[in-house]
Amino acid sequence: MIDMPDETQKERHAPHVLTTLAGVLIAFLLLAAIYVVYQAAHILFPQNVYETALPAVISDTVEADGVLLFDESYVAGSGNLGYLAADGERVSAGTAVAEVYSNASQASLRLQLNQLNDQIDLLQKSQNTSALQLDTLLKERSSALYDLLDTLDDSDYEAVDDDANAYLLAQNKLWVVTGEAANFTDQITALVQQSQSVQAQLGSPAQITAPQTGYFVRSSSSGRLNASADDILALNAQELQGYLQSDPVLALDGCAGKIVAGFTWRYVGVCTAKQGEKLLGQNGKPLSTAVEISFPGQVENSLKATVTEVEIDQDSGLARFVLACNSINGDVLCLNRAAARISVGERSGLRVPAAAVHYLKEDGTEAQTQGENYIPGVYVKLGNIARFCRIDPVDADHPLITDGDYILVLPEGTEGSVSKVRLYDEIIVSGQNLYDGKLL
Repeated sequence: MIDMPDETQKERHAPHVLTTLAGVLIAFLLLAAIYVVYQAAHILFPQNVYETALPAVISDTVEADGVLLFDESYVAGSGNLGYLAADGERVSAGTAVAEVYSNASQASLRLQLNQLNDQIDLLQKSQNTSALQLDTLLKERSSALYDLLDTLDDSDYEAVDDDANAYLLAQNKLWVVTGEAANFTDQITALVQQSQSVQAQLGSPAQITAPQTGYFVRSSSSGRLNASADDILALNAQELQGYLQSDPVLALDGCAGKIVAGFTWRYVGVCTAKQGEKLLGQNGKPLSTAVEISFPGQVENSLKATVTEVEIDQDSGLARFVLACNSINGDVLCLNRAAARISVGERSGLRVPAAAVHYLKEDGTEAQTQGENYIPGVYVKLGNIARFCRIDPVDADHPLITDGDYILVLPEGTEGSVSKVRLYDEIIVSGQNLYDGKLL
């Protein structure tokens, strides 16, 4: 048997190695090309975006600009003032609401005196524990601590002092009951002595008293309108809009503040004619049901009010209205001109992205914009097929209810509705060349 030389075997295997390397290289290049094509396809032909139709309750609101009218009188006073009454505090005629300081040090002395008196009051209350049980005190302390933490979490720093004092009061009472502190007599005696010393240094500054009973508002917290209530109520929609744009609020110069009599006030506002129609009932008269008014960024808590006047000016596209409210608080009392949000009711339905709405012509082709006879609807994924589901056109019976980038759609089966959208339908928010029956 004849053996082949080693060189000949190597020469025979060399082409096989080259072929293998070439195959690997070609496979790698093919995979790279597929990846590039795949990414390009996603860019040029993006995938459909879906969102589930979920139940929602949305407030039907009116956004307006206007002024608040109070039955107010002004408290004369000027100079270096120190206030003895808080904004919104109810005072009787003759009650001292402010005092005039002759020098700047008196202001710091008054602040120090108030702090000492608050500490004395807190310690005196802490000793009144005879009728309280230990478990009750533990619950009070826990509740006060949670309230304080909630206040800090809400960044409501104006209420921190009150909540902190409530916690200290609960803790002090617990110490007295458990015997860790017999009483606070020595601390109270020392604080009283300090208070008397500070009072002697403060003296007796001249006081400014309330001319009548009502709610006090500091001049530094509010202003006054440069027109009377009767003049403002006589303005039509266009005139009111012009008045609001003329910077109608003046400072309370020469006044320590103002007194608002009673708790009834009015809001005279202007909005678009379309939104103003929400304040009218089906009989064309102002709504007989109560609405809620809030002032975003200034007074977030809603107050109930009634609609007393509504005037629609179709020529200008504006509406003028008047609300009457019988609820009041310190934040509202500080307002003069303010943007308002009026909630006229709540509506329930399905929350659908506004971007998902399409309009079809009578021949079934898609329209680029909304038209009078076009059919509104959304595409819904049913299995692997896109189906066009109608929604109600916007009209008097089906007003457009929005919530940011979403609209409210009535579910299928709702009386008086032509909607075919169902709860938990997969709404196609965006997609390429959508049509009814398209294979996804």
